[in-house]
Amino acid sequence: MQKNIFDRPNTYIQEIISKVRICEEKRKTFKGKTMAFVFFTKFCDVQCSHCFFRSDNEGAQLPREQYEFSKEGFEKFLAFINNSNNGYLSILGGGEPFKRFDYIKETIKRAKTDRIVIVTSGMWGADEKICKNMICEMYEALGRRKTKTKVVLRISIDKWHISKIGIDCILNIINVFKNFFTDKENFELQLHTLTGDDSIEKVMEYYPGCTKTEIKKYVSDNEEIFKIGLYRYQLHFNDGYKISVGIAQIFHSNLKVNLRKPNMNLEQLVALFDNDMKYNSYSNPSLVKNKNNEWGLDFLISYNGNIATWGNEQLYNLNNLYTDSYETIISNTYNNIISYSLLDKGYFYRTQIIGKVNPLAVLRSKAIHIRDYAGASILEENHTVLYYAIRVIQDYIQEGVITQKELSGLSKELVDMINTKAFILKRVYKMSAYSIIQQYMEKSIFDENEWRDLFNLIYFGHYAVSEEQIQKGIQYYNLHAKTKINKLEDVLENSKEHYQRLMERLTFMKPEAKKLCMNQYDKLEAI
Repeated sequence: MQKNIFDRPNTYIQEIISKVRICEEKRKTFKGKTMAFVFFTKFCDVQCSHCFFRSDNEGAQLPREQYEFSKEGFEKFLAFINNSNNGYLSILGGGEPFKRFDYIKETIKRAKTDRIVIVTSGMWGADEKICKNMICEMYEALGRRKTKTKVVLRISIDKWHISKIGIDCILNIINVFKNFFTDKENFELQLHTLTGDDSIEKVMEYYPGCTKTEIKKYVSDNEEIFKIGLYRYQLHFNDGYKISVGIAQIFHSNLKVNLRKPNMNLEQLVALFDNDMKYNSYSNPSLVKNKNNEWGLDFLISYNGNIATWGNEQLYNLNNLYTDSYETIISNTYNNIISYSLLDKGYFYRTQIIGKVNPLAVLRSKAIHIRDYAGASILEENHTVLYYAIRVIQDYIQEGVITQKELSGLSKELVDMINTKAFILKRVYKMSAYSIIQQYMEKSIFDENEWRDLFNLIYFGHYAVSEEQIQKGIQYYNLHAKTKINKLEDVLENSKEHYQRLMERLTFMKPEAKKLCMNQYDKLEAI
């Protein structure tokens, strides 16, 4: 009897990634100005309870590069940006970017880009003198550039931030710009808030005569690279100074969202996520639209060096700045049939295919409400990834983009599945007993916390697993952990450490990069 390829999917995923290519003559390229979002650090002193980063790990174990760019990592980030034809660079956080003010200033001085947007809580502005000095240092860095760019300081104002850090720091920052930088076209202050939040109105109370312009929907914050926001308006001060204000939809990030009992709230979460993809991302988070109707790549660069176009994270095949050059990252993005298909066909194409065999993967990726790592979530289960990859290849064969000859290097059983009908492929997928439980059992190292976290997520309905598969997983766990649990409820957890581990499941540093950084740290310790 022929073996089911979905019983050992990782073997075939790697085969597809390494051997299936679309020839350059038939492959689309996206050569417009690129966009990039970068987290310099995961550390933050505000530590908002609603933030999906839960940035309270200052005491995290080494290598620190897991949570913040090293000097080497920062230099490699700059090299990547300077090679990428960048039109819009956003320095933002889950960590507070101003904890690495040195990196901010160096980026302003050296990054080859048309626009730098620095997103911050503004907590560093509490002292008037320090606030002024830091803003002036940024402007001085701008003056030392060799090429023209625009720097935008964007302050995030909402009820959570104000409850943590107060409002004085925001007022100090506004006053510095009002008093010293009103005539600087290439140095601008913007504010940013959330739907239904009245924090901007509280700021306006400190400025008599301050008014709002009419609110506009689905507009970009600039005219060159279309970064679409939900709403935008301007504040007008009585001295003629203006500040642009953006309003974003609230995303209710929760890695432990309960999917066992779908309800109206869950439907609303999904609808909000899809609406954001459709209108704010043009149905493709990996691309950004340019003014001239060209499309460029849109990158997300993590504090640990991991890098992918938005929505294209593949935890089994990561790119990282510490180990991969710009040329390698671009080549991997185009030559990997899984990542290329997102560039080519967009977000809803992928969810439609995966939804036919694993609707929980689609639901999970939307309902956790973390756009940054939705791609890692939907592509977490190996057998689902394999199914998606085969369906993509089938569609490209039908379109004449891939030929049968180009499959000649693949194993016979994989080619047979590629050449079968879609409904038969789906049936074979469903016949497999493979699950996320088996995927964890295949890991070379048993990690008790990893299994406890997995059991928590299974309990909340994040994976399609049978009772038999759960019992098999519990038996495996008991054997290796040298304990005895009888049901998933025995390991339910709700600690800060647990949530941090759940974040690590989707954001872990590329192992080769982590090993490299560890080796460098060991060498320094030995000196």
